Amino acid sequence: MGIMDGYPRKPNTQHHQSLMDAPAGATSSTTHAPPGPHHHATAKKRHHSGRTKTILLFVVTNSISILLSVSFSHVTGLGSGGDGGGDSALDFAFSVLSSSQSLAVDLHNRIEATDAIIKRLISNSGKMKRDAPPPKLTPEEELTVALGPHTLPFGYTRNLDSDKLYPAVGAACHRHRDELRKYMRYNVSGDCPSDEAFAERLMLKGCEPLPRRRCRARGPAGFPDPTPFPESLWVIPADKSVSWAPYACKNYSCLVDRARRPGRNDLDCKACFDLAGKEQRRWVGQGGDLDYDIDTVLASKPRGTIRIGLDIGGGTGTFAARMAERGVTMVTTTLDLGAPFGAFVASRGLVPLHLGAVAGRLPFFDGTLDIVHSMNVLGNWVPGAVLEAELYDIYRVLRPGGIFWLDHFFCTGKELTGVYVPIIEGVGFRKLRWNTGKKLDKGPNADEWYISALLERPMM
Repeated sequence: MGIMDGYPRKPNTQHHQSLMDAPAGATSSTTHAPPGPHHHATAKKRHHSGRTKTILLFVVTNSISILLSVSFSHVTGLGSGGDGGGDSALDFAFSVLSSSQSLAVDLHNRIEATDAIIKRLISNSGKMKRDAPPPKLTPEEELTVALGPHTLPFGYTRNLDSDKLYPAVGAACHRHRDELRKYMRYNVSGDCPSDEAFAERLMLKGCEPLPRRRCRARGPAGFPDPTPFPESLWVIPADKSVSWAPYACKNYSCLVDRARRPGRNDLDCKACFDLAGKEQRRWVGQGGDLDYDIDTVLASKPRGTIRIGLDIGGGTGTFAARMAERGVTMVTTTLDLGAPFGAFVASRGLVPLHLGAVAGRLPFFDGTLDIVHSMNVLGNWVPGAVLEAELYDIYRVLRPGGIFWLDHFFCTGKELTGVYVPIIEGVGFRKLRWNTGKKLDKGPNADEWYISALLERPMM
């Protein structure tokens, strides 16, 4: 019996038609006899024949299209002429038909494999005792369950326009199946392995979101209560609030002191864990032309109308902290690259979002955010087509009249005028403020530039 047997599916239009075709005065009884063995056999046969019909319909539809194409080529004289042209078109037709059949068979096999594993899990779960371990699946089977598709228990639903559920997994995950198998090698219903750094690398390769796992995420022993808000905004959290296994530093003191030590520093933001140092001065008071002040930016809009926003690549959350002091709620995207950025942002009473940001669609509704900010993340390291898509996505999530604060966008002088100004201006923002200036840490002769801008999504 298939996993979907016995559940309602689409309305049976054939049954309704038979009632409509019945003679006048005929009635339909509402009493149903219990289904017998013949009924179950018929349902099972109908369940399997439905899948077969779907595949056959797919193949036949493609066959008709291809044959029409071949016929059209003969009528119009396409090809090299004579029998050779007809053979070429026919070979092409058979090639396309073969590819279509392969795709249909592959999808059918994936559905069958997922259903088979789930049926085995359901069957075993009924036999297990409460404290018995769950059924053991291979990493490949765990991956199959994670990637789906899964048959819906109650059949077709209009919201999904399908009787299958496809888990949200990044398309690039399918390019790294060996690494995914490693990621899915864990103890079901046990503690998840300490593989945060490995998962982070998969996300950076475009495997985002990662497949879900049926294990319990580990937490640090002796986790303390957080510091009350708003004091938490400027307090270094307790070391016991973090699992330090994936990182070179094993406490926050190491991260704070690391920026003060000479030599190579692997952190993206060298001093961002030092809340008593440079972080205290960021976005407060006017610096140079490129360094905008938060209060000045907020004053560009009517008081209280900038309420919620997004900080792309916000490091340890200091921008969000400054906004929180002014009554603005920010979501901060960050990655744990070499340090526990996400845990640090959360410890400050702010909202971290584990997101690579520039490679995928922003997870926000259209026209909902008052402000989007990004500093040092967007720059010439991002391919032009990806950057353009990211800017259009920022435009999408901003409400009309919302502000995009582009903070220290890095590029060369040639790229500034030849590439990035046309891309930024092409999106359709209205410039409220625009400044360019040289990046001077390598000397005045280096052809390195910054753009800082305040861009508004125009009111309709």
